[in-house]
Amino acid sequence: MQSASRKKKGRKLQNKVRDDLREMGKEFGLVDDDLCARQMGGAGVDIICSPSARRVFPFDIECKNQEALNVFAEFTKHYAKYKKTKNLKLLIHSKNHSDTLVTMRWKTFLNLFGTYLDGKE
Repeated sequence: MQSASRKKKGRKLQNKVRDDLREMGKEFGLVDDDLCARQMGGAGVDIICSPSARRVFPFDIECKNQEALNVFAEFTKHYAKYKKTKNLKLLIHSKNHSDTLVTMRWKTFLNLFGTYLDGKE
């Protein structure tokens, strides 16, 4: 696959994630400019959040749209890169004709689920 094709495929996933978060963010008063997809090849997280969006979506997101992905290695690299931030580290990944998945640390999931359960009472 050519470099341009790989970037186009990656950009497609980034835009999907951005658009989905924008749709959810409307409920919290966010506007489209509060969430942007990083330019391909740019340094930093793949979804850029304004301070307003960061309060709603405290995530450090890495998007990977690859057929053969070492999920553990990619997540470990992403986690190490942003370890000092308090944001949730998420690896969002997909491949052709497949669902989009999210990978996070087990401890993070337990904390999220505990918060969800606390809100259900």
